[in-house]
This record gives sequence, structure tokens and C-alpha cells, in this order.
Amino acid sequence: MPSDHDQSATLAERIRSAASAGHRLALVGGGSQRDLSFPEGFEADVQRLEISGHHGIVHLAPSELVVTVRAGTPVSELQAALDAVDMMLPFEPAMPTPSSTVGGMVALGLSGPRRPWTASLRDALLGIRIVNGQGEILRFGGEVMKNVAGFDVSRLMAGSLGGLGLILEASFKLLPAPPYQAWLRQTTPADAFIEQARDWGRTALPFSGLAWANGVTHIRLGGGQEAVQEAAERLGAEPDTEGPAFWAGLRDRHLPFFTSTLVPGKRLWRLSLPPATPPLGLPGEWLLNWGGGERWLRSEATPEAVRAAVEAAGGHARLWAGNPSGAAWLHPRPPAHARLEGQVRAALDPDGVFYAPLVTPPTLTDRAG
Repeated sequence: MPSDHDQSATLAERIRSAASAGHRLALVGGGSQRDLSFPEGFEADVQRLEISGHHGIVHLAPSELVVTVRAGTPVSELQAALDAVDMMLPFEPAMPTPSSTVGGMVALGLSGPRRPWTASLRDALLGIRIVNGQGEILRFGGEVMKNVAGFDVSRLMAGSLGGLGLILEASFKLLPAPPYQAWLRQTTPADAFIEQARDWGRTALPFSGLAWANGVTHIRLGGGQEAVQEAAERLGAEPDTEGPAFWAGLRDRHLPFFTSTLVPGKRLWRLSLPPATPPLGLPGEWLLNWGGGERWLRSEATPEAVRAAVEAAGGHARLWAGNPSGAAWLHPRPPAHARLEGQVRAALDPDGVFYAPLVTPPTLTDRAG
């Protein structure tokens, strides 16, 4: 097997050759979430650059709460290694298929149900090694938390959708896995769930997930056994025997809400809002996560109506699936923000080698991971 240095050098040379020839490259890991980065499909003049062969855990140090892993490593492989030492990634990454890679996980920048009580992917990303658009291998950050002067490029890569550079490896902060968990449920309307979640957020109860779907509040607790059992008694909700399956399905977006076919005219949206925002006056089916901070909507409402309602509440909306009818997939940026992001992209990929249709004109993906 080629060494890590050889693999990195080969990938860097491929990018240099593409830049010299004026070609564009689509960065592909496991391909499990390609539609989220390339919803219209690849263009004819775009070449694929596979990174799945660049895999393996470089450094796992539970006592130091850090792991460094190559970008082509399946997320499931990394998770299995962490499970073996009773550790976890704070942001609870999705594993939609066995081929989902760490590089794709970082490029999408999304965090799972545990995020409000631990950290987002971006906050847990300590350091990164990349190849820029000129084929230069660059390292940013490290394996410890510290102050950073200038651009924190490591965190810029979180949610960049492959538009800033090829990720070679990444270092993440770790947390001990909770020794004990409990799953609860109770019947609640959406508005009452939002109010409850707001009130519960002012307590020290050991939540690790608060979601609402189909009139049911789903609660997950994690921590020491005594603390979790006391919290469960205090909340007074009933045990949820299907809790583990629900939370895994929510994490991996495998619940029927996500996977059932959209009828013509309907779209699936991911909304990021202040958690205490009352229910929006938009028609459709809802699923609420993060205590109300992340909301999913299946609706026939127009993109203009969805984004107007979300902006009025201080949030943003990403079109996740369904015919966009010309609507932008990512939430439009203010001009000043777009200019700044364009300058960052120009510095890292001046020749536009990396093909990222969702970030054209140059923007990065939604900041809430």
C-alpha cells in the first residue's frame, strides 16, 4: 500500500495537472451524499477525483481527547474505533451509508442531534491538512485547542462543499461516551414542544437529544446512571422502546420523513432558526430537532415564501430536495458576506479548479452545522 506521503503527493500532482490544463475537478469520497453537493449532476467537462483510497486513522489518543484521521476513511470505521475506547465525536456525525467518508462529513459541515449539548462539527475541528487549488499541501491548526490569529482555515473547510480544497486529513476533539442512556417520549403539539425545550434548556438535566415528529416529543438523556434516572423521573415521560432506532434514523436522515418520495411541487427544506422561535406560518409536514433550532419542512410553499418567513425569524433555509424551479439551494448571502467569501475562495483556489456548483457564485455553506 502506498505511504500517506505518496498518496498525498499523488493527489497534489493531480490537482496541479488539472490547474495547468484548465480542467475542473469534482472531489468524491464515498459518494453517499453526492446529491447534496451536486444536485444537478456532474457537468461534461468536470473530472472526478476519488479520495476514498486515502484512508486510515493516523493518531487516536483517548487520554488527550483527540483523533486524527485521513479524509477517505469511512465514518463508520472511525466510529467503531472510538466505540472500542469509549469515546465519541461531540457532533454525532451522520452515517447514511457504509461508504460515507470523513472528508465528505467535513465538507458538508452538518452536525447530528447531540450538537446543542456538546459541540458542532466546526467547533470540534482542531486542525486540517489540505491540498489547495494550486496543488500545494497546507496544514492549518493542530491537535490542541488554542487561539488562532488570522483566518481559521480549518473551520472554513467545515461546510465548504469541496469548493475550497481537497481535505487530506482532519483532527477532531473527542469526548467520553456517556456510560448510560435513556430514551423517553410524550405526546405534545409542536408549539408546546418548543416552549418545553426552552424551559428545559435552563436546567442542568443531562439531555443529549430533543426532537419532535408526528405529535410526539422524543427525549434522549445521557450521562451517569443516577443522574439520568433522576432526570427521567423528573421529566415524567414514558420510556421509548423504539428510541435508539428513532435517534439513529434522525442522525442518518433515514426516517420516513426524509426518505419517502416527494410529490410533484413539494420540496424538503432544512431550516436553521433560534430554538425558541414559535411555529412558522408555513404549510406542510414538520420535524423539529435540536430543541427547535433545526427544523425540517416538506412543503408546497414557494421558495420565496419559505425564505421570507425564515429570514423574518432570524434564520436561514437550505433547499434539501425537490425541484428547485430556479431557486438557490443555499440561502442567499448579503453582498458584503459574499464578497468576503469570494476572496477566501480566490486565495485558496485562484483558478477555480474545484467544482462546487452549490457555491457558485462563491459562497460557503450554511454556518449552522
